[in-house]
Amino acid sequence: MRPPNALPGTIEGVLLRVRRVARRAAGVWPLTALGMALALVAMVALLSFGFKKLDLVLLVVGYGGVGLLMITTVIVVSSALGLWLRLRRASFRWSTPTFETGAPLPTGFSLPSLWWLPLVQVSWTWVSPEADAAEPASGNGRLAERVTLRRRGIYSSVTRRVVVQDAFGLSRIAFHHCQPGPIEVLPHLGGIRRLPVLTSLTGGEEKPHPMGLEDGDRAELRRYVPGDSARFIHWKVFGRTRKLMVRTPERALSRARRTIAYLISGEHDEAAAAAARAAIEEEALGMDWQFAADGSPEATSDRSEAIHKVMTSSRFTGASGSGMKRFLAEVNPRGPAALVVFAPPTMGAWLDEMRVVASRRYGRVRVVIAVDAVHDPAAQSSWRRWILRPVGSPGVDRGDLERVGRALGQIRCEVVIIDRVSGRVLGDGRHLSSARRRAA
Repeated sequence: MRPPNALPGTIEGVLLRVRRVARRAAGVWPLTALGMALALVAMVALLSFGFKKLDLVLLVVGYGGVGLLMITTVIVVSSALGLWLRLRRASFRWSTPTFETGAPLPTGFSLPSLWWLPLVQVSWTWVSPEADAAEPASGNGRLAERVTLRRRGIYSSVTRRVVVQDAFGLSRIAFHHCQPGPIEVLPHLGGIRRLPVLTSLTGGEEKPHPMGLEDGDRAELRRYVPGDSARFIHWKVFGRTRKLMVRTPERALSRARRTIAYLISGEHDEAAAAAARAAIEEEALGMDWQFAADGSPEATSDRSEAIHKVMTSSRFTGASGSGMKRFLAEVNPRGPAALVVFAPPTMGAWLDEMRVVASRRYGRVRVVIAVDAVHDPAAQSSWRRWILRPVGSPGVDRGDLERVGRALGQIRCEVVIIDRVSGRVLGDGRHLSSARRRAA
């Protein structure tokens, strides 16, 4: 989970603002480090050797370097100024208001490729939100944007950093362009297209329990009151005691008729958010359900509002799972229900919240953990670990996942681990550790 933004009055806020201003100033400075080095070498060649010692070779080299630097700077500055003015007047329409993470999608944003100007290159990146932008050249001389978003959420605007530079890397101009939204970014489902029905025992007809609903077998007796059906009168008791008694259903437990679900935000929680989205859209929570997430713990049973909570949970910067108590305090008085928790595959403060919740509920709490990939560093040598695994690759270490599974098993939680890429159910943390021992 990303750290919260620094407050404006703190030292961190001042440093962040200074860094932002310095980067903006460096963006409009036309010379790169290579360009300034070339200017220094050219001036030394001209002043120290060309003019003083009349070295014609260095004189030509110095004039050539200065001329090349001036030409590239003029072309880059004029091209950047033209693009900046065009972007101020232009208005782009989003190709779609809803995107998904993990897949390159067209956005409708494009810029001229400036193929008619020599030595000029145009590129851009996303400043906010986080994304991998690609600019493939289209047939009409424009660069059309396709973007791969990294984080779910609802964003009011998109900020791009447009860079215009020459082919030699001597001159560069960078400026920011803000395109208004809003855009909605959903977590990519991957292989999670269908989930098992995420319900458990809460109230029904099989297991007598004082916390169940009154819809089990009619094994209890109470005094007859006006309005009771005569077909439930226990006539044998009436014959012995001359008192009218009626059969009433006992409190019992069976499959849940109501499911409450909660999404915990944290590090590597995109796959868990995708599982929550799949459960909502595929009705894996049953017919009677309520949902909430970190950042918006108010319960809802509306599908669109629940998906909205899934997206906005990425902005939550507090302690993971801290809103679960408020959510349960709202939904528990409405009757017994099965609790399903979508959690990240890493250790965190949410495990302490789960320990408190599990100790106060009858039966087991089902915890769904979704991952993109499971890495096993112990199965590889150190050099393979550094060379073969790319930096920033998705997924979690098997050891971290096993620790989460063991911690949840100790508090009597039912753990379901799902691979988002393939959609397969991997079991729980204990199954992963046993499988690794068998493989070894």
